[in-house]
Amino acid sequence: MNRILTYSIIIGFCLFISYISINGTNQIANRSVVETISYKAPDTWNINKSEKQFRLLEITLNTGEDFSLVVFSNIQGTADQNIQRWIGQFKKDELLEDNVLVQKDSLDNKYITLLEMYGTYEVPNMANPSQEKVIKNDYGLLGGVIEFPNSLYFIKAVGINSIISENSDNFREFVYSIRLN
Repeated sequence: MNRILTYSIIIGFCLFISYISINGTNQIANRSVVETISYKAPDTWNINKSEKQFRLLEITLNTGEDFSLVVFSNIQGTADQNIQRWIGQFKKDELLEDNVLVQKDSLDNKYITLLEMYGTYEVPNMANPSQEKVIKNDYGLLGGVIEFPNSLYFIKAVGINSIISENSDNFREFVYSIRLN
């Protein structure tokens, strides 16, 4: 009887290892996958795979509140250049030091830069930069750049101040959860 139990445990363990080697741990860890990355996102977020060039995901809130998050890959520029571009999308005369928070973190296989800022957002029009900008008052931006050895991912969320502030921790957890598959 002990042999049967021992063999059953060994066979079960081998099946489990085979499952993980074929399917990975994302499903077990409740992680989602898009292209070459996996992530964990809060239940309060609506996540849609994007069909637009350079965009991997487009995220809104289940509540329909003014919050839009996009995950980009393969866009141009370094982490610092993109952070500065995002800061430049806010009215400069309103930007005080305590309205802009930039944090950098170095982990084993990636560098993370986070940005949190509030003010008057000048919505960029990438298709036609000369077109008049749409101005949004009392807006916030959460930005994240993840630098892996051979790839960069950019995460940008914009929305009204209160919603951005309420989602700051969720955003941070989301950014830190992203890893290469």
